[in-house]
Amino acid sequence: MKKSIIAASAICTASLFASAPAYAQDSDVSVSVSIDYVTEYVFRGVSFEDEAIQPGVELGFGNFTLGTWASTGLGSDSLADTDEIDVYAGYSFPLSDLVSGSVGATWYHFPDGTDTYEGYVGLGFDTALAPSLTAYYDVELEALTLEGGIGHSIPTGDKTSFDLGLVGGVVTVDGPGDYEWATASAALTYAINDVGSVYAGLNVTLNSEDVLNFSAGTPDDSLIWAGVGIAAGF
Repeated sequence: MKKSIIAASAICTASLFASAPAYAQDSDVSVSVSIDYVTEYVFRGVSFEDEAIQPGVELGFGNFTLGTWASTGLGSDSLADTDEIDVYAGYSFPLSDLVSGSVGATWYHFPDGTDTYEGYVGLGFDTALAPSLTAYYDVELEALTLEGGIGHSIPTGDKTSFDLGLVGGVVTVDGPGDYEWATASAALTYAINDVGSVYAGLNVTLNSEDVLNFSAGTPDDSLIWAGVGIAAGF
């Protein structure tokens, strides 16, 4: 596997708090927490860990967000085979009744590796499928990522919903190692109460390079992986 592909992917984290543009509607302070288990840590089309536990905490105040997210691998078959701790901040703002913008930055800390820093700008659209488009740039690795996504939630009961998503993008780096990727996801979410929920989901990831499913012994360009988690917001 090309080291440039590893580096370009390592600059970004696969958290529930991905930097998709969003507009805060009020100035109340809010706190959200979550913890997930994934059968493989996959982000932007690249496998990093065979299995992982991934907790996160986010604080919102007005249009600002501040959060931290971490990943701890449970298996030895992985690309990174290391822990990851990220700290991020963002600001969102309305551009029109249907369009919002966002800007932000993330510090990616790898205790056994090299830290890196990334900024982003994005657009979100309050229309059918809630499309978004975000550009990320890593100042250390000189890597540019363009990412787009859509999603839709289908109520299936008073407390349940079936959530669908599709996200994909292009990563370009300074040198060889550019690639394209896409992930389709489906999850069933259950609202425990007014503040808490749990989910279980499946994901299918495709990549233009063989950088998936390292636990199988031979990396591949496609992978089906699962996740379960619990989240609460106050």
